[in-house]
Amino acid sequence: MSLHSLELALDFRDNYEAKVASAADYVKNKLREYKPIFGVVLGSGLGELADSIKGATVISYEEIPNFPTTTVPGHEGKLLIGELEGVPVIGLKGRKHYYEVADEPFNTGILQTVFPVHVLAELGVSNYFVTNASGGLNQDYAIGDIMIIFSHINFLPNALLGRHHNFSKVDDTSQVWRFQPMNGAYDQQLTQMLSQAGSSHKGRVHKGIYLAVTGPTYETEGESIAFREGLKADAVGMSTTSEVIVARNRGMRVVGMSCITNVISADGTNAANHEEVKAILESPAVKDRLSSTIRKFFKLYRESMGSSQK
Repeated sequence: MSLHSLELALDFRDNYEAKVASAADYVKNKLREYKPIFGVVLGSGLGELADSIKGATVISYEEIPNFPTTTVPGHEGKLLIGELEGVPVIGLKGRKHYYEVADEPFNTGILQTVFPVHVLAELGVSNYFVTNASGGLNQDYAIGDIMIIFSHINFLPNALLGRHHNFSKVDDTSQVWRFQPMNGAYDQQLTQMLSQAGSSHKGRVHKGIYLAVTGPTYETEGESIAFREGLKADAVGMSTTSEVIVARNRGMRVVGMSCITNVISADGTNAANHEEVKAILESPAVKDRLSSTIRKFFKLYRESMGSSQK
């Protein structure tokens, strides 16, 4: 790594709050008087859901100062401002995975993966809807199923490691906590609403525990068995948990779901490859199940907000 690259990484780490603020200011100018309620991560296979965001203002990640760009196929790298079933949202079409930047010095790899969450928080977005593609450990799951996340196991570097940043919580002006509780990380009310949204897909929507590893390798037989039988995880993937940690630390409510793109066999064999995973996510039936569930969730949320104001 060149001296210039090291200087850039050091600057990113040492001036992290300022770089987040600069990115947020850029997006804020596009928002004008618009006030998004949700940030929605459109992970693998959910890029087309962006078409459901009405009146969208589209901003390339590359336009936004300091914003991490995407490199993985299926993660387009665009921020969308608009309405999803009448709810004001910011859609994040693609994410930066830790495995893409794990070789970055000065802890800047994990700081890049959670950078968009901090930007959302700076914009006052109070809810975070996270999606991902994952492998099914639970033998009751089938390819193309949805798993609503009710808890997680984090095997990625903790996003709060290192210096304590001078950020405030979304809902007040108090500084974020150094020691963040993670019990109830996935909001019970929003999770129940998501379960209701998926109720029409009987037998294809589950609740489970998501386990995050660094990747980019898929799991060995021993790892799969240990994750399923020892840790009682229901699905395994390579993202999400770092984002959720930061979202909770910033005071955001979180709801999340996984698309099961492959099922790991009883003996622990995980024969998945990236091309097969992408093929599942391109299936019309799977895309409809994912997008219809999310659209129904936002319809229910809009209706609940209307009822609460009467």
